[in-house]
Amino acid sequence: MFACLGAREVAGTLAALLVTLSLGAPAAGASKPVAASSATVATPEAAAHDTSTRKAMVIEGDNHMFMVSAPDGWVLDDTAGMGSRIRCVFYPKGQKWATAATVMYVNPLHGYGAKTRTVSTLIAEDEKSFKKNSPRGKVTDGGTIQTTGKKTAVVRYFSIDGGPAHEAVAYVPEAEMVMLLVLSSKTPQGFQGALAAYRELVQSYAWVASNAELGR
Repeated sequence: MFACLGAREVAGTLAALLVTLSLGAPAAGASKPVAASSATVATPEAAAHDTSTRKAMVIEGDNHMFMVSAPDGWVLDDTAGMGSRIRCVFYPKGQKWATAATVMYVNPLHGYGAKTRTVSTLIAEDEKSFKKNSPRGKVTDGGTIQTTGKKTAVVRYFSIDGGPAHEAVAYVPEAEMVMLLVLSSKTPQGFQGALAAYRELVQSYAWVASNAELGR
């Protein structure tokens, strides 16, 4: 079930599994990738030519609109991940999404909601799938992070070989879906070095509206 993220290969990682779950085999009502529709706080003319100027953006897709901000030293890019059907990606300044050793990204997972398939159900399913694909793997509790939108993100750390973690997933519940914010590194050292920036990213997340909330 693991997927290859376009030119960026994340073999055997939970990050690839989550992309497969959320977009490769979508649940009923899952969104289709759409062209980016975003508002930036940087000068629009500059942002059009340099993604590193995009400090914060409102990202719009099928039945979701949310805001995130780039941590210091990171690029917010809403186009580089679209070929892999990833809504919004982040990588260190001076690097590229396709080749960076440590990256972060944000993607909606439709089909889970407060009254149907809950966050706890999703986490349990993810852990079960992860253990099935990585028998030596380890999942640990990463605590919680409060977001700007006053939501509680539940965090899990993952290691495919049972050693130090190199993946983190924050699960943020919304009314009809769960937002996933992921940190993925090729090394445990890269993971540890990016944790502070990752926490900033999760804290910056805020839900804006769904189609129903916008009256569409």
